Amino acid sequence: MSKTRMFQALWLLLLSVVCVLMFYYRRESTKSPQEVLSSEDTIAAVQASVTAPTPVPTEPPTPTPAPTIYEITEVFIPLFATPSPVPVTLPPTPVPSSPSAPPRPSPLKTEPFSLIWFSDTQYYAYKRPEIFLSMADWAVKVRSEYDAAAVICTGDIVDNRNYTRHWTNAEAAIMRIRDAMPFYCVAGNHDVGADSVDYSTYRQYDFCSVPENMEVSDDGRCWVLPLPEQGILLCGIGWQNDTGYADWLNERIDAYADLPAVLLVHNFLNDDGSLSVNGRRVEKAILAESASVRLVLCGHNDGSARWSKTYADGRTVNAVMYNFQDDKKYGLGYARILMFNPTTRNIAVTTYSPYLNDYNYYKDTSKDTFTLYDAW
Repeated sequence: MSKTRMFQALWLLLLSVVCVLMFYYRRESTKSPQEVLSSEDTIAAVQASVTAPTPVPTEPPTPTPAPTIYEITEVFIPLFATPSPVPVTLPPTPVPSSPSAPPRPSPLKTEPFSLIWFSDTQYYAYKRPEIFLSMADWAVKVRSEYDAAAVICTGDIVDNRNYTRHWTNAEAAIMRIRDAMPFYCVAGNHDVGADSVDYSTYRQYDFCSVPENMEVSDDGRCWVLPLPEQGILLCGIGWQNDTGYADWLNERIDAYADLPAVLLVHNFLNDDGSLSVNGRRVEKAILAESASVRLVLCGHNDGSARWSKTYADGRTVNAVMYNFQDDKKYGLGYARILMFNPTTRNIAVTTYSPYLNDYNYYKDTSKDTFTLYDAW
């Protein structure tokens, strides 16, 4: 064979190999998934699908649903139990010192009742009115379930008293409550001004319910409200720049001395549980002078804190503070439920956000859910 023919034969052979390879590659690339799995690679493909790790989902898993709001009653059951009975040390029941005080029937409540407590709602009035509305709707919804006597608020309802939008956002939520149940509040520094103490706009919106038996001083800066069916006296101190309110309030508390008093004041505790400057004034001018005061509720400073003091008359006063306004992401919509037990005289406290459907703001749940023993 000549060299020319030999090269021609090799060229034809190489061309044939190239054509076969091209055909095979084209065939493999156009196979359907069924053809691929039916080929001789089936075993390898199945083995690979079995041994391959499960891909990590890109979306976070759906959290386990929190208990419904009605299941919160289960929280109160162990809290009401007192391991060793605590003697009831309520103040004596003297004849009212004021002849103008109307006669009152003995407390009728024998089953637990509650107060629903909002604190420092200013961020919701400022930027997140939908949260405020969710809190209001929830309070109305659970009123019967928890025999709630009222919703109470310890001030700073709005963030800036000079902006109408803040007031109208708050009004939309509060009026939903007031259409269904009482709402009792005191003014905070953001509501009336820390230094100027101007109540004109605050009074214009008329948030605080004023039933016939409420006694009011100085256009609502201070008030007392006997709740004889529940067996407590609610008292309110708005943001003040002097201590002139103390004499009036002490006189009214003494007039209802048969009812243990619950005092609402915006600023009483620091975040570490010590008395604030205003708290020291209130403690000296009111708590030390009025033997009926048993509980103080406050906000203003951030976080959650408690304080207690036993006086010479054997009475212990508890103070509780909470305010999550500065946590713009997670501190959303938390309210507190205070459940009063007329039998044990204990107060069970728990914290819940209807907006987040979440119980207890802190990982240390003792800051959010606790019992005050023989507290009223």
